[in-house]
Amino acid sequence: MNAPLLDRHFALRKLHSLLGIVPIGAFLCFHLFENSLAVKGGDHFFKHVIQKIDEMPYLTVMEIGVIALPILFHALYGLWIWYHSKSNVRAYGYARNRMYWLQRITALITFAFIVTHVLSTRGEVLSGEVLKQDLFAHLADDLANPWILAWYIVGILSTVFHFCNGVWLALITWGATIGPRSQRISTWVCAGIGVILLALASQALRGFLAPLP
Repeated sequence: MNAPLLDRHFALRKLHSLLGIVPIGAFLCFHLFENSLAVKGGDHFFKHVIQKIDEMPYLTVMEIGVIALPILFHALYGLWIWYHSKSNVRAYGYARNRMYWLQRITALITFAFIVTHVLSTRGEVLSGEVLKQDLFAHLADDLANPWILAWYIVGILSTVFHFCNGVWLALITWGATIGPRSQRISTWVCAGIGVILLALASQALRGFLAPLP
């Protein structure tokens, strides 16, 4: 691999890690927070989440340019990195090697989960199959299916792990945590972020499951 190609790959890898935090990771945090408001009921969720989002200026531009395209680039380039990298989990079995392996597996699960989640929510609203005011009830009906609920749990766990472990890796990639001490600190910080995000996700699921008999 020649020098220009190495430089280009280095820059793309930096961009890949950065997009995983901003805007993708930032959107994940915001999305889980807004969905946690589902515990307040369907009417509150529609008025204070769905309608508020609809009132945002340049919503379609942001959805495509700030959310969809960065996720697509992050996913496709992540697959390219995975295809051209080698894991030595079996040879060494170190904890970080295992985390590296889990990062790749959760990437696939996360991407599949995002696609199915968008199709069953935003996709059905755009197609006219579900009205926006009925979106809360639609999600509640979906989650009444134990298979769909299980998929959401797996998808959320994978997404949160992939993000938090990705932040840990990005801090190293950008030279913020080089030594063992700083990496231990970032491990606890990232784990704490993960606990908070999972708590928000649990609130969201509890809210959508509450209307069920």
